[in-house]
Amino acid sequence: MPDLQIRLVDVDMWHKLVTMTFSEMTDRMENQNLRDTRPMLNPHLERSFTADLEGDFLQWTDKWGKEVGSGMIIEELKIAVDRKMLAIEDACEPLSILSQWCSIGEWAAWEARVLLYVEPQLDAELSDAEELYREHVWKIALEKIGLTDKASYVESVILDWMTRREALGETMDETKDPLIISTMQAHERASKELHEIAYQLRKYQHLIALVGREWLEPQRWGQGQWNLGRILYDGWPEV
Repeated sequence: MPDLQIRLVDVDMWHKLVTMTFSEMTDRMENQNLRDTRPMLNPHLERSFTADLEGDFLQWTDKWGKEVGSGMIIEELKIAVDRKMLAIEDACEPLSILSQWCSIGEWAAWEARVLLYVEPQLDAELSDAEELYREHVWKIALEKIGLTDKASYVESVILDWMTRREALGETMDETKDPLIISTMQAHERASKELHEIAYQLRKYQHLIALVGREWLEPQRWGQGQWNLGRILYDGWPEV
């Protein structure tokens, strides 16, 4: 089952980077002097390594750099798509890489587990995992989670998990199922991290939750005005 992933992105820095030129970006990536633009990592979260993202961006420019001009990155990508020099998937890849660069932390969990963390915050049950990628689901869920104190939210997740197990006739006796403790710890860790994301979004207006999944095409990352494909076609959202 694929992981659902959330990037907690500093959109102000992201915008600064996508309005640089490809030549400036490439030069600074190669010389490793763009690193001071990365937002500080949230101590409760993890994120992609700087060196890996530099490599990903430079690999993209090695392959596609001849298809873009000397203007701002976001404008050149749109022009390249309009002129059919780049497919939308290829054009959105550098936007995705730079969103990771500007992330203060990332979160990931199996889709089945995400339902456990999110569904109780909603007014209705989700019919399937695909609904986890709808904008309104995360808008409602993260707002409610952010208004709940961390301990209460984590406790509610664990109690809900236990209730669901018992409803399925599964044991809560760790002597009969040695994985119970490790599974509970995983739920605690994931729910604490998700609460941290919700708290940061409530606290800081310049942060957004960019939602996607493992192996998802770059143009499908994000919902609503922050969908990467939409940004490329419609321009940068007004915030």
